[in-house]
Amino acid sequence: MSGTQGIRVDIMELKSGIKPSRNVLSHDQYFILGLLELLGTDFIEAFYQVVDLDFNDINECKDLPASRKKTVAFASSDLAYYNSELYKEVAVLDKGSSLKEIISFFASENTPGNYHIKFNLTHREKQMLNMLRKGESNKEIALKLGVKLKTIYSHRRNLMMKLGCENRIMFHKLFLKNRLITSE
Repeated sequence: MSGTQGIRVDIMELKSGIKPSRNVLSHDQYFILGLLELLGTDFIEAFYQVVDLDFNDINECKDLPASRKKTVAFASSDLAYYNSELYKEVAVLDKGSSLKEIISFFASENTPGNYHIKFNLTHREKQMLNMLRKGESNKEIALKLGVKLKTIYSHRRNLMMKLGCENRIMFHKLFLKNRLITSE
């Protein structure tokens, strides 16, 4: 994560008057800058930990310091939304929310997030999703779950449909993107 913090500091230094925040976890410089402009670094530092679920890999989850602060996550897809299950007690906001919705969320206490998933995943589909995020092959997943390879193909087909992937190439690009971010 040290590379990510370096990006944050460089961007914040370019924009005068904004202090960087260690409580915002994202690779998207514009997301960080926009959030800090909207809410202010001091406000976020005092009360929240913010996670950009679209740009984070499961290996980075441990990078957020343990805290009693409320964790708020932003997602723009169902795949990103399911990353929120890696955190305890997290409110997930839709990245497409209006400024008014974002401000009202942060102004109110105990407000649930406003992200709504299109399809619920089964327990087994969630297990498979987590294994795919880690880069495990279909054969490895079948062995670990104790099922036949054909069952894995069925779960993969269901995941593709639920996550809005038209084909296997699109589906695998979702996981490849996460692995490339991790290796940077």
